[in-house]
Amino acid sequence: MWVEELTLENIKCFDKLSLRCGSKNGAFKWITLLGENAVGKSTVLQALGLLLAGPEGANQLLTRPLGWLRDEGRPGKLTARIHKSGNDPGDFGEKKKRTAFSFTYFVTGTRKIAIRNKEYTEPAIVENSDRILTWLRQNAFPSKGKGWFAAGFGAFRRLTRRHQIIVPSLQTPERYTSFLAQFDENEPLAVFEQWFVHLDYRVAKSKGDPVAERQQELGIQAINQVLPEDAKFDSVSADGRILFNVKGQRVPTLGLSDGYRSVIALAGDLIWRLLMAFPESNAPLTEEGTVLIDELDIHLHPMWQRQLPGLLRRIFPNIQFIVATHSPFIAAGAGEDAVTYRLNREDGAIVVAQIRDLAFLSIEKVLQSPAFELVSLFSEETQDRIDRYYTLRKKARRTPQEEKDLQMILPIIQQALGEPAPKNSLGSKVDEYLDKMLQ
Repeated sequence: MWVEELTLENIKCFDKLSLRCGSKNGAFKWITLLGENAVGKSTVLQALGLLLAGPEGANQLLTRPLGWLRDEGRPGKLTARIHKSGNDPGDFGEKKKRTAFSFTYFVTGTRKIAIRNKEYTEPAIVENSDRILTWLRQNAFPSKGKGWFAAGFGAFRRLTRRHQIIVPSLQTPERYTSFLAQFDENEPLAVFEQWFVHLDYRVAKSKGDPVAERQQELGIQAINQVLPEDAKFDSVSADGRILFNVKGQRVPTLGLSDGYRSVIALAGDLIWRLLMAFPESNAPLTEEGTVLIDELDIHLHPMWQRQLPGLLRRIFPNIQFIVATHSPFIAAGAGEDAVTYRLNREDGAIVVAQIRDLAFLSIEKVLQSPAFELVSLFSEETQDRIDRYYTLRKKARRTPQEEKDLQMILPIIQQALGEPAPKNSLGSKVDEYLDKMLQ
């Protein structure tokens, strides 16, 4: 399954938004959402999560959608156009099998509102009762169905802080649980630990469980690929603790940093859900699906931010990733074919602009491009001194105090711009550089 388009009407900060996530020829495999705070990046991901969870799942994730309407006097609309992939079950149509489906939810608020001749007086997500959505409910969005893979992760991705004990069984998850982390920041991603302890138990108990051994092998390979080179999965201890080898030391998950725990939680949860969605697949990590991630950069060192998009794309080559971030490293590291959108607030409305060719730019140029529109790469204090120096240097006549100020600022300018010490007192090379950069 993959998403071609998302449309929002009268939802939070959006009067109307249309976001292309693919074309009729295929999915955009990596979509990056950029923008300042409060322009709706998380809303876009949550709205898509509600749609991909199915109507029943949406109502479990958001029982009372308070605050979701921009205008309480009319309903909000969430619409998606999705495509069926080769390993997704179900056929729509007798002669020509349909593979693309559009469907809509309505959202009501605290004011009385009528939708399809029925009045609603409480906030609710209302299902559009058409033939397509009925078919999707039965085939794509059943509680514990196969295929039609989608998952969503909020900004607070954590492993549980409780020590896990051996789990004798691990049930197939209900579909809505794939999106819980988007709507409840206190919901830990405990599946990785439960799953690995469960697999270790099965392998030890049966002394040769090929299914468990294969799943364990896939999980370890994928987890090790997303971790830095100095960290690897080590083992599961006799008391059910998952241990990692970090720089030569064995460390339980509870002892790992937030960055490690965030990435392990994300990758581990994703691997397990793919295995559950495609139990018959010989290569479950290569199956198709859509994954939503809010603030992918959170807790991560810039070096890791730079590498993570490429790692995720290599480990899960057919997943459509739609991520929100504030990091230029994530934005530039997603690859040449990544699609980048920036959400901007203009005259009280949110508009979307596509940003091109970020993969070819240095981080400095990414920050100063339309993707981030950062005017200066320096701190405000340093930029103020650069501006002061430039103003004084341009003056035909300077007072003795201004001349003194100029001389005092010069060493700071040299250090900030990385220029060699000038031969004269006023720094001709610094002036030349400033004339080029600040005019």
